[in-house]
Amino acid sequence: MCVLNRTNEIRQGNLPLDFEKKRQFTLKVEAANPRVDPRFVYLGPFKDATTVRVLVEDVDEPPVFSRPAYVLEVKEDVQINTVIGTLTARDPDIAKNPIK
Repeated sequence: MCVLNRTNEIRQGNLPLDFEKKRQFTLKVEAANPRVDPRFVYLGPFKDATTVRVLVEDVDEPPVFSRPAYVLEVKEDVQINTVIGTLTARDPDIAKNPIK
């Protein structure tokens, strides 16, 4: 969101875009001219507003692991099909797909 203030600076804000939490935003955007030429005062008001709708698209986020890194050591003569460790992860998406 951008707001033009009296010093002609643009102020920006961030929308927390997360499809699983909120799928759309409705914003009211207003622009105004604070320096009106006295010859044109009769034409005022010197501002306008509009509504902007932001639709958030879903993306397939990767799984979130319980730790940032894992180290698993495996001996060279380990038997086939031996479990060498367990990793834990979750699916942050709304569908909660299985992780393989």
